[in-house]
Amino acid sequence: MAVGFGQVDAAAPQVVREFADRLRSVAQAAGYVGVRELAAGTGVGRTTVSDALTAKRVPTWSTLAALLRGCDITPDRDWAKACEAAREAMERGKRAAKGASRPGDEPDDQAPAAPSPIGPGTFSIRAPYGELPPRLRGRDELLNQLESKLAAGESRVQVLYGLGGCGKTTVALHLARHARDRGYSVFWLSASTPDRMITGMKEVVRELGAEEEAIEAAWSGRISATDLVWRELDASERPWLVVVDNADEPGWLAPEGGSPGDGTGWLRSSPAGMTVVTSRLSNPDVWGRESETHRVGVLSPEDGRDVLLDLAGQSGDPAEALVLSERLDGLPLALKLAGSYLARSARGAGLLRRNGRSLSRVRTFAAYTEALGEAGASFLDQGEEWRLDESDMERTYRRLVSRTWEISLDLLDEQQLPEARSLMRLLSCCAPAPLPVELLDPALWNTTSDSDPALDRADRALEALIDLSLIDVVDIAPGGALKDQEPLPCLVSHRLVLEANALRLAGGSPQERIAVWNAIARIIEKGAEPTPEQPRNWPWWRLVAPHVVATLTAAPDNDEVLLPLLRSGLAAYAFHTFSNRFDSAAEIARLLEERGALLASNHPLRLSIRHRAALSLLEGQEQLSEFEQVLSEQLTVLGPEHPETLITRHDIAMYMKEDSAQQEAELRAVLDARRRTLGPADCYTLLTHGALASVVEARGHGDDEFKAEYRALIEHTRSTTPEDHRFLPLHSRHQMAHALDSTERWAEAESEYRSVLDDLEEYGELGSNLYRDLTKCLAKNLQKQQKYTEAVEVIDKLLPWFDSRDLEHSPASPWALHIRHLRGDILAKCDRSVEAEAEIRAVLEERLKTSDPNDSVILSERHCLAHVLEGMNKCTEAQYELRDVAHTYAKILGSNDKHTRGSRFCLARSLHIHGHPEEALDLYEQVLAAEVAELGSNHSDTLVTRFRRDQCRYDMGVLKSADALATLESTKAKQAEIAGDDHPRVSAINRVISAIKDGEFDKQKPASIDQD
Repeated sequence: MAVGFGQVDAAAPQVVREFADRLRSVAQAAGYVGVRELAAGTGVGRTTVSDALTAKRVPTWSTLAALLRGCDITPDRDWAKACEAAREAMERGKRAAKGASRPGDEPDDQAPAAPSPIGPGTFSIRAPYGELPPRLRGRDELLNQLESKLAAGESRVQVLYGLGGCGKTTVALHLARHARDRGYSVFWLSASTPDRMITGMKEVVRELGAEEEAIEAAWSGRISATDLVWRELDASERPWLVVVDNADEPGWLAPEGGSPGDGTGWLRSSPAGMTVVTSRLSNPDVWGRESETHRVGVLSPEDGRDVLLDLAGQSGDPAEALVLSERLDGLPLALKLAGSYLARSARGAGLLRRNGRSLSRVRTFAAYTEALGEAGASFLDQGEEWRLDESDMERTYRRLVSRTWEISLDLLDEQQLPEARSLMRLLSCCAPAPLPVELLDPALWNTTSDSDPALDRADRALEALIDLSLIDVVDIAPGGALKDQEPLPCLVSHRLVLEANALRLAGGSPQERIAVWNAIARIIEKGAEPTPEQPRNWPWWRLVAPHVVATLTAAPDNDEVLLPLLRSGLAAYAFHTFSNRFDSAAEIARLLEERGALLASNHPLRLSIRHRAALSLLEGQEQLSEFEQVLSEQLTVLGPEHPETLITRHDIAMYMKEDSAQQEAELRAVLDARRRTLGPADCYTLLTHGALASVVEARGHGDDEFKAEYRALIEHTRSTTPEDHRFLPLHSRHQMAHALDSTERWAEAESEYRSVLDDLEEYGELGSNLYRDLTKCLAKNLQKQQKYTEAVEVIDKLLPWFDSRDLEHSPASPWALHIRHLRGDILAKCDRSVEAEAEIRAVLEERLKTSDPNDSVILSERHCLAHVLEGMNKCTEAQYELRDVAHTYAKILGSNDKHTRGSRFCLARSLHIHGHPEEALDLYEQVLAAEVAELGSNHSDTLVTRFRRDQCRYDMGVLKSADALATLESTKAKQAEIAGDDHPRVSAINRVISAIKDGEFDKQKPASIDQD
């Protein structure tokens, strides 16, 4: 054996010497030449390593596992048995040495001596009640359920499972105290190592009164120890509660050749008491049919806030505690560590470790949140007071965020599933958001240089991680047009689990880091393949985009890793832009610009990134200048008809507004090129087509030409079915709908609006800016078609979105007030006047809270309220509102302003209809004079006022029938020439003319004729 490891103690029991020799052989084979090197390579103290290798002391299981992993050996069940045998031999040797009658007796060859400990025994099976928090938050429902089962004499084993650090032990400890206070015997056992479990059971059976002879027979293997324990528990006259804590390796609870839940091992049901197990393993098949499982999850943000306030209430207000709770995602272990750190900091701890920072930096919830953002999850571990006793290191590790989940991965290593650790390292590169399972093709996530992991092994590793609650599976339903498809299974892991694994990855070897990042780059690039511009792919992209951003942010500066992630980042940018998430697109542009800076200035990817950055982050001449520089290099590097070159050409063309002829020519050239290279139905082709149609319209080519462009665009989008809108980007489609609206093609515009809104709903965009804008446009479109009930239904579908969760969702936000006002206006038109008045008054009340009474928005609201009151025959109230509004407008804006004219005209109509023609005529004359001055004598609005004035004059007897008919016919002819014979304004004049001719026009009751 190597001299550097020291001499094996010849006085140690033979089993212990053999165990030490076996460890020395393993260390030698791994290339270690001495204690110092082995200690440095495994992170175990030198004294502990020396004692283990010289047989002076048998290491604990956690220490042994660390030594083995440092030597590239998987700690498995055989090693656990060898360790346990060595420890038992060492204990027997100590007892024999104490009680031997003469020197030189060999303890291994004699019957076991009676226990005679060298010092006082400290092993306890009492529950550690002192570790209970001041108050247990967020577990009332689970505790009530467990306490009820305990009181009812539940015999089945109760298994509390969940992610490491989620508070399973705390729940069990609270139940233990509840049982103790009600007279139960409580036995607390640790199953973190086999020897602790076996020793604990031995203490249980001894406390229950079993004969020492029977105990020795059972523990020496002459009779069944498990049967003895449960025979004594079943016979107990006093009810009991047994807690088996940290049973993360259930095999240690199973009998030889059996399973943990088969009822023949250390774990059984009993009518005499209840057994509770805490474990990270969730698989109900492991625990058997005589058990019942309960998931212990993370806490809500509010409960997490209260935990922090319980532990460190002096560190800030509840709002700051809530922010920290949300950052920690409600993980009880993390909350405890953060609260404990702040409490200790308040007492003066950590003064010498501040690293030059201000003392107040980590004494408040807000400062802790900031420090956590800078230092990462490892900062949490400073909340745990480290124990100096290495033998208790496994217990300490469970209390550290940076180590607790490594224990779970160590278990899977022992089960020959190293792929589980690889998968967690991969996921740690991603965002704490659902990741589609289908991306995890084992062929893509190979992180070793040997071979791809076999599918069955990868699947077993994933299943094991799910069983240990390190990963959850959630089904994301696509919804909308894709609602008939199967839900998409996705993997989700706690934010801190991912951060802790990311820290482990960062601390690993360079080869391991690059292998993992190469794998994740392949996975992300595969996920970015679906066309991001297509709305039907947006549900997928909503899942993938956060992971693109997370990986691109954290990736190392390695071309093999960075290039595929940059390409994926460009695709994510397109998704956010086409789905109108412009703020998010700008953030991605900044990220692309930062990470792409390593590329050569003329690299095709760098040119594309420069274009996107200019598009989102620059404006005006600065943006145009950057576009032109990018285009100059693209023409050289990519050619004039490369898709990326055409994107830049399109954007430059949009700047040519001052020379509309040149703009139209360039757009036509880009359109022709895109049709050749991308096809006529490609979204970028149709985007240019839509832009060209708008330019043609603006240049005044005539209705036929620009309508022909839009009709051609519509035909392309509907080439399959009338409802096939999937090719055209949404912003082009809604512009097309606006164009149809502006040409009074109401039905076609309605169809387009509804199509876009349907898509937005299907892809989860209800409530987005575009959705809200198009809802308003559709409501107004339906109003113009006099489909008032449908218009109200469209608005009512949107209103629940304003649920007060934040300022944007407030019912009193500017946009909400606008759409609520429109709703009130339309309600008045479909004979729901009472609702209309209530809605408009409510909107007016909200507006008055933030606006001056003379503000144009307030005056407009009052004007609309007057119309509602008019429809309810509250003419006095209506006229009061209109007088005050008209007076205020005239005072502020002058008599000729359109707002003054409009309010005076409406007041004149009300006065005329309700029997005050003299005052009405005076107002008509004022409005007519102002309109002639501002609009001209033959403007459509001027003609409407002239028509109403002459109608009023006839009503007063100022005009005789013949004169009235002559002037009305003249006005009608001019209005028909402007608006067409079928226009409502022409129809109104015709109705009055017909009534005069037929002698039905009652001068005393003008309200009976044409009140619209």
